[in-house]
Amino acid sequence: MSEPINLSDAAFWDDGLPHQKEAWAYLQANTNVGVLQKFADIYRTNIEPQVPTPERGIVTPDLMQRLTGFRADAFDDAFCDDANRLFRETQFYLHLEPMRMLMANLLHETANFVYMKEIASGWAYEGRSDLGNVNPGDGPRYKGTGVLQLTGRYNYQRFADDIGDPRVMEGCDYVANKYPFRSAKTWIEDNDLLNVCLNRGFDACCKRINGGYNGLKDRKLKYALCQREMI
Repeated sequence: MSEPINLSDAAFWDDGLPHQKEAWAYLQANTNVGVLQKFADIYRTNIEPQVPTPERGIVTPDLMQRLTGFRADAFDDAFCDDANRLFRETQFYLHLEPMRMLMANLLHETANFVYMKEIASGWAYEGRSDLGNVNPGDGPRYKGTGVLQLTGRYNYQRFADDIGDPRVMEGCDYVANKYPFRSAKTWIEDNDLLNVCLNRGFDACCKRINGGYNGLKDRKLKYALCQREMI
């Protein structure tokens, strides 16, 4: 009989967050001992560390190359995975045309994913209580980041709570690297963007994201590109 196994040790996607630890402890305590033993035997038949497989979805480095003109190797699996997870978690992945609409706008907003953090320092947001920036340094720490420019302590905290990762509150560098796409998740859901795309079309999607029609010509060019390449 093999040694007992701690289920959390077999989890590739466990970041050690409190809610994850609680969930693993509950599962461990409420799983039949025989089932745990069988799992341990199967799990230990291959003791070589496994590399997590990329998130399955429409977004790949090759697609990114076709959409942006940049080399595919500029977009690693983690970047593409986060895009696919955003589409899945917001239900866009179920609807090809809205997915194209959203991608076209994200391409425009970031200049083809070049600017994933606000260029300005963020000091203009210092002391902005409407953004929840009440502590010294909140302005630059919580400046715009990600594909739809998550901005302000309040919005960072909402996203941190939504995704269950308190490290989001470390600020824009962490979010830009860890959640370049999913940083837009809370805003997309709050603004019912999927239904806007489904029921009102591309121009309405642009207006909901931009607040107007700035850059509409470029957004439409990118939308035509997405219609051609995202199939």
